[in-house]
Amino acid sequence: MEFQLAGNYEFGRPVEQMDALKGFQAARRNADARHQRRVMEAARLYRDALEGRVDPILIREAMTPRTDFIVAHLMEAYPGIYGDPGGRALGLRETMSVTDYQALFVDVLDRMYYGYYNGYPIINKALVRVHPLRDFRLVSRYLLDGVVSPLTAMDAAAPPPQRALAWPNPQDGSPPTSSAPLQYQPKLYQAMTSVNWRAFVNDDLGIFRDLSNRLALAANRGISKFITGFYVSSTGPNPALYSTSYKNLIVPSYGASSANPPLSVQGIIDALRVLANMRDAGGDPILITGRLKLWYGPSYEGTANNVMNALSVYVQNEGGSGNTQGFPVQFLNTTPWMIQRLDPIMDPYIPIVCTTAGIQNTMWGITVDPASQERPNTEVGFLNGFETPQIFTKVPNTMRLGGGVDPTMGDFYSMDQDMKIVTVMGGVQIDGRSTVASTGAGV
Repeated sequence: MEFQLAGNYEFGRPVEQMDALKGFQAARRNADARHQRRVMEAARLYRDALEGRVDPILIREAMTPRTDFIVAHLMEAYPGIYGDPGGRALGLRETMSVTDYQALFVDVLDRMYYGYYNGYPIINKALVRVHPLRDFRLVSRYLLDGVVSPLTAMDAAAPPPQRALAWPNPQDGSPPTSSAPLQYQPKLYQAMTSVNWRAFVNDDLGIFRDLSNRLALAANRGISKFITGFYVSSTGPNPALYSTSYKNLIVPSYGASSANPPLSVQGIIDALRVLANMRDAGGDPILITGRLKLWYGPSYEGTANNVMNALSVYVQNEGGSGNTQGFPVQFLNTTPWMIQRLDPIMDPYIPIVCTTAGIQNTMWGITVDPASQERPNTEVGFLNGFETPQIFTKVPNTMRLGGGVDPTMGDFYSMDQDMKIVTVMGGVQIDGRSTVASTGAGV
């Protein structure tokens, strides 16, 4: 039995389907040919632009057609770049891909510039008395005691006692070491930078746009390190401020329970006890008022935050008791009263100024707010108008012939643009009776 299929068939398929398939294949070949032609024309345009034979603006117009006469020129000079002649203009963006131009896009096109490191603000200014200065002349600070005699019972007819002004005696009662005033002279400090015109022209990442921020950062760092040097030396607490004369070292002979304790709750209690024992030159107690500044280095960051955020404290030495073997017999659970007046100041320059191994990471201290003391521990003076460092730039002296000054060209000979930041400051240690310090070494 034979079956006859209705309709015309070719290779087992209807003739109409085969005609459609052939037409699709022909259209696909034509599309591929047009695509290859556009790729070739685009590559030729890109090569001509790189070699300087044509203006690079043609690349932009090829990718995003905007100007009619340029588009007409492109269609004439690079036929097929927009597709078939007379066809609709399509930018190169529609047909460009990384696979089409592997040889042309081997360089990194996604670039980013990461600038300078973040710097600390001048956080240790709170440890010194800041004083405005009028000029560069020598600054003298006089410390005088005496004049008023102690309050004593006496005969009403007796002549009044007299007491002359005297240079302040050290706290240990020894004679004054010097009768000269405390002096310092402000100095000019500046940081500078210079960038050539060619570097500005080549700067497509904006590297030199943050020069002012870099200068400000350098100034803040210099001031911070300058202040740190008044209470920190290369060997530990600065001996000009912390000495046996002032009795402001945290050791048992001045009231502490242990010698140079590390930063801890007990160490802070010892520091407060040493502060409470302070005496003036006449042997009378000194009233410690105002906030207390707890200063320390980076290694104590965790310890200081734990102490400052303590909810309760178990004390054995101060109110508790222990047996002869040193084990606690009584613990006293108290609120952390010792931190209520403290303001923590982490000074990152302590281990930089102090170069003695061990001590540079363990030293710490407490300073009474200098603004609350008539006789502060340290004074730092800034010239009026330069309390905040000022940025200056050199006026450019290059101008076009017949035109005005071109600020981008800088100096006429070097073509450099110069900037600098300026401050004027000085300082001196005044009196160590309002600050105490520990090396943290435990000895």
